[in-house]
Amino acid sequence: MRRAVSGPQNLGTDPRHLRERQYRDPGNLSARMALHARYARAVVPWHRWLVGRIAWPEGARVLEVGCGTGALWVQAAPVLPRLRLTLTDLSPGMLDAATAALRTLETIELVDARTADVQDLPFGAGAFDVVVANHMLYHLPDLDRGVAELARVLDPRGALMAATNGAHHLDGVSELSRQVLGWSTSDFVARRFGKESGAAVLRRAFGSVEWHEHPSTMVITDPADVEAYIASSTPAQSAPPEVRAALRQAIDERFRAGGGVLEVRTESGCFVARSPAPPRPVAAATPR
Repeated sequence: MRRAVSGPQNLGTDPRHLRERQYRDPGNLSARMALHARYARAVVPWHRWLVGRIAWPEGARVLEVGCGTGALWVQAAPVLPRLRLTLTDLSPGMLDAATAALRTLETIELVDARTADVQDLPFGAGAFDVVVANHMLYHLPDLDRGVAELARVLDPRGALMAATNGAHHLDGVSELSRQVLGWSTSDFVARRFGKESGAAVLRRAFGSVEWHEHPSTMVITDPADVEAYIASSTPAQSAPPEVRAALRQAIDERFRAGGGVLEVRTESGCFVARSPAPPRPVAAATPR
C-alpha cells in the first residue's frame, strides 16, 4: 500500500534544513555514497571518471561548490595535475570534513574553504578556471541565479562541471521509496536539475552545454544497505515508525522476490558547460 509522507519534498531547497539537518555532518551523504562504493560496477570509478571529462591545466584555479566530504579530490587526486582549490558549502560540518580529508593530498593546494551560498558567491568575476558542482545544483532555491553566479566566477576560457542523475537512476531503490513513502529523491532531482532538465537551465548562462553519462550498474546483495540509503533521505527521516517498519518489510520482500539480490540501473553523469555568458547589465533607474 502506498503511504504518503507530507512535506519533505519542500525541504530539498530549504537552506536552513540543508545546513542544519540533512547535511549538518557527513552522515546522510556518507550513507548514500556507501551504496555506490560497495556495489557500483563501472570500468572507471565515478570520481575518476568525472574529472576525466575535461583537460585540467597545471596549477588551475578550481572552485567546488557544495563540496560535501571532499571525496572527489581524495579519489581523483592521483590522476590530476597540481591544482589550487577553493571549497564552499552551506554546512560548516561538511567543510570541516572536507578540509580534514584534503590535508594529506600533496598535489592539491587548498587555497580557501568557506561557507557560501552558490546564489551569492564571494568571489570576483573570472576568478576560476574550473568550477565543479557535483550532485548539488538541484538544491538551489533559484537555479537561474545560482547558475548565473557560476558563469560569473568562471574564466571565459574555463569549464563548469555540473554532475547530476537521470530520472531512472537507481530505479529499483526509487520504486521502493515511492511505494512506501509516496516520493523519491530521484523525482526531486529530475524535476529540479537532472539529466532531462539541466541542459535548459545551463544554456541560459552558457554558450556550450554537453551531457556525458557514466556507464555503471549495481547488483545489491544486502537489504540493510538499501534501507540505509533510503533512510538518509528527507522523506524517510520525517516518516513515523510504522512507515519505517513498512519500508523494511517492502525491501525484504523485494530481495526475496529477486533471489536475494536487487539489480538496479544507474543513470549518473555530468554536464560540461563552457563559454559563460557575460553578466546582464543592470537597468538604470528611471528618473522621477
